[in-house]
Amino acid sequence: MRLSSYAHLLLTRTSLNRIALPGALLAALSVAGAAVLARGDTPAPALARIGHLLVPAAAAAPAAAAAAARVAILATSPGATRTTLHISAVGGAQAGPALATLQHLGDAVVRARVVPRTPIVVATADTRPSRDRSFNAALFRVEPHAEPVALCDGVVHASRPLVTADGRVFVSRGVAGPEPPMDGDLARLRVDALTIDEVDLATGATRTAHRHTGYLAFLAGEWNGELVVYRVSPGSADLVLVNPDSGATRVIAPSIPPFARDFSIDATTGALVFQERHEADPGLWVIDRLDIARGKRARLEVSANGGLAPHAWPGGGLAYTPDRAAGLRVVGARAQVRGPLGAGVDAIQAVSPDGAWVAALHTNPSAFAVPFAIHAESGEAFAIPAPSGARIAVAGFTTAKEEP
Repeated sequence: MRLSSYAHLLLTRTSLNRIALPGALLAALSVAGAAVLARGDTPAPALARIGHLLVPAAAAAPAAAAAAARVAILATSPGATRTTLHISAVGGAQAGPALATLQHLGDAVVRARVVPRTPIVVATADTRPSRDRSFNAALFRVEPHAEPVALCDGVVHASRPLVTADGRVFVSRGVAGPEPPMDGDLARLRVDALTIDEVDLATGATRTAHRHTGYLAFLAGEWNGELVVYRVSPGSADLVLVNPDSGATRVIAPSIPPFARDFSIDATTGALVFQERHEADPGLWVIDRLDIARGKRARLEVSANGGLAPHAWPGGGLAYTPDRAAGLRVVGARAQVRGPLGAGVDAIQAVSPDGAWVAALHTNPSAFAVPFAIHAESGEAFAIPAPSGARIAVAGFTTAKEEP
């Protein structure tokens, strides 16, 4: 059997990974001492109450501010050929109405990001029928009360667009290389022509900022106007900074194992935080912090748990899931967060532009993921109400309204 390079990575990561990849775990609310909610029930009121109980001495400010925080989410029913956009108020009682509908292949993987200071969401979804799904996705501009607009195709399957602080949009794209010859029963990985492209939101015109020949070119983040790109090639993997205007490239981590994921930027320290497989022991996973300017790495955690899901906490600190029985933990910050939704993996999906709020998905096997928000300063948890019976993609905090 011959596997594309991306398909091979996908299969490898699916067996080890958390919610960010196709075929990942669905999840539902599980809180100690609370009744388990049946699928289809709206979890918002219960979560809101739990949030207040977690921090009984907290001032009223987080609860009052929650009403002003809004999150754009996309909901896809299993097997469906459409995804709906909703705007939900943090701590609200019910999901906002469908404001736009995106058409795509059945059971497509949808990933999205909010464009800052606008009501626009950019989303990737599978649109091209193909046995090889490596580059079958397209990028769409999605706005409330408007038909979604296809901007470009050839986007890496299950990848999320990167939107910079000033609203520039970048995607990972590629063209499949020739199928490699078989070495006996061993299928070698295909080497593809990969690009990081900037996309014009108005016209869909694309401009290539970076080219790479290999297995993967992943948009890990943005720092001081430059793109952080994780690249995997035959025999090597590295992290580089790319100037999106000139294309100039600087290597910041020349050699790391090819299993890195869950990237985020710690703005307080100017560091990239990510999960990686241990260099010497394949049974262990680590959380590393990489100083972007100096390239110096520091180890933050070592664990046999492959679902650590690390993320830099706003204002400093680290959020991660020590093990599935513990739920989310935040260390090195004022917020006291210890498993706000109980057992499961909590993966942070977005941080509000002012750093006041964090949006996450709570996942457990065989159930739909539950979105929720945490006030970054107090650690108080609130519901992000969402349609029931659907896979949820969190696009981010938005200025758009939830009204139809």
